[in-house]
Amino acid sequence: MVNWSYGSYGENLSLLIQNGVLVWLAWQYSTTQVGMQEKGLVVLGYGAYVFAVVQILPEDMRYLLLSSTWPVMLYARGSQVYETAQVKHTGQLSIVTTTMNLVGALIRIGTTMKETGDNVVLAGYLLSCALSLIMFVQYFMYLSNTKKEMATSSEKKED
Repeated sequence: MVNWSYGSYGENLSLLIQNGVLVWLAWQYSTTQVGMQEKGLVVLGYGAYVFAVVQILPEDMRYLLLSSTWPVMLYARGSQVYETAQVKHTGQLSIVTTTMNLVGALIRIGTTMKETGDNVVLAGYLLSCALSLIMFVQYFMYLSNTKKEMATSSEKKED
């Protein structure tokens, strides 16, 4: 029998919505135009994944739907990690928010291990923690470049 709690489902629904908003914001404010083809493929791929899981999985394995937030999280945060690595600065990334995400993921890992031991939920939090850790490290790795970039941006605005 699977050891899970309803709280895990509610929290993951909230995280799914948050990550969806992050993807939308990334599309809206990207420095490069995100084409309709990419947007359509992301939405179609995610929809196909959820449809396949709902249609194929037996009811006693529906708890695996918790993992349906993973592709969105990977796309939302993964694209931010990738973009940061490409431009070699973090732009407006807040170290406070990044640290809170990292600490929150670490706490969730601990409480999940203690309360439920659910490996699916735990894997999601490990993924979130890994992405947050990468963003945390990138902040300090590119800090001097970010300061230079922000100074250059300020000078351009003043002209």
